[in-house]
Amino acid sequence: MVDALHEIHRVLAPGGLLVDARPDSRVLGHAEHVTAGGHRSVGTIRTARAELGNDRASDRAITRVKRERLFRSRRKGRFWHRVPFDGLAALQEYLREHLRFEHRVRWTAGTATRRRFKDDRFTIRRAVRYELLERVSGQT
Repeated sequence: MVDALHEIHRVLAPGGLLVDARPDSRVLGHAEHVTAGGHRSVGTIRTARAELGNDRASDRAITRVKRERLFRSRRKGRFWHRVPFDGLAALQEYLREHLRFEHRVRWTAGTATRRRFKDDRFTIRRAVRYELLERVSGQT
């Protein structure tokens, strides 16, 4: 990733902006039951072990190019992103095929509750971390 960041620095105009946005594996995802009143968390979802390693490598790469004074941070933060599903089966199928998440929800709602709501709408809510990086002038 460091090589890619060096290439971005090379082609980006001085003062140009790079947006680094990616899922925040430091925060659990949530399986939510959609109700008339909003979204109710019914379980948590962890990031897969391999993706935790990839995220740490990405963090190190960003830290390195900032330490090299190729980029400076202008702003950073987190926002939440929801992925909708028509039912519990669709959510579980998504998790079975998704590489970023563990394939199982750690349910906080009981089995009977999940059976009762299985045909209702669900979402996965996950954190997305972002950083706005400015290309530092005078570097090539």
